[in-house]
Amino acid sequence: MEKIVFIDLEASGLGPASWPIEVGWCFDGGAPETMLIRPDDEWPHEAWDDHAASLHGLAYDVLKASGLAVGEVCVRLNQALEGAAVYSDAPDWDGFWLYRLFAAAGARQRFSLCDFGDLLCELPPQIVTQAVAEAKVSSPHRHRAREDVLHMKKIFELATA
Repeated sequence: MEKIVFIDLEASGLGPASWPIEVGWCFDGGAPETMLIRPDDEWPHEAWDDHAASLHGLAYDVLKASGLAVGEVCVRLNQALEGAAVYSDAPDWDGFWLYRLFAAAGARQRFSLCDFGDLLCELPPQIVTQAVAEAKVSSPHRHRAREDVLHMKKIFELATA
């Protein structure tokens, strides 16, 4: 059976020119890993959204100084996630930002995204609802990759316990 991993990306905004700024993942039963992403020179600075920045709390200058190059991020993601069942709670957005990331690096993504909801759809709805409610308290969604993958992991753990 494939290993289950949860992934989350944070981005410069939600517009069509937005780009990824942080990625995090966490294997079921594992510890989270995160990387800040240095903005690629080809990504438009105009896609930086101050409202999004107020949610995730990351400054553009911090990403430029401390973020990893897009190529390095892609290599690490492929090494960590290839062969795993990779679940996102926003696969359309996360897939878009992964596309932007891998395109900027000229690299091929060697894993696919699955919808986190599909992981839970076979479970009784009341169990999932209770797990979501408990996870909101014990492991809230914070618009940061680490916290958001831990939130998904917690929902899954509670729903399948």
